[in-house]
Amino acid sequence: MIPDMWFDEKNEALHLSFTEVWDENDVPELFKRIRAHFEGRKERNIVGDLSHAAPQSYSRQMRKMVAEEATALSLDKVAILGANNVLRMMAKILLAVIGNKWSAETKFFDSEADALAWIKGDK
Repeated sequence: MIPDMWFDEKNEALHLSFTEVWDENDVPELFKRIRAHFEGRKERNIVGDLSHAAPQSYSRQMRKMVAEEATALSLDKVAILGANNVLRMMAKILLAVIGNKWSAETKFFDSEADALAWIKGDK
């Protein structure tokens, strides 16, 4: 399932709202859409909203695909919003697979206002 996404011009961040399980079949289309939103933009920030996300199970192939695609985006900041303990652990697994190839600063937040303030450099 591809998450809903929209670009917040005011805060210069792409919002991704995960609500259902996604798998390796979704990865190419997901990253194609993300790249389209970032085309021609200087700022490359993401707010990944996991507050309504379903628990995930990532295959080895999916982790590899996400790592390759994510590093190619050259992101600046990624704010992960509303993740419960299980989803935080899953996000950390993906981040560990990406490892030092990941250029983006990444932080977890409980509040969208705090996430956007961090992205804008206010915190």
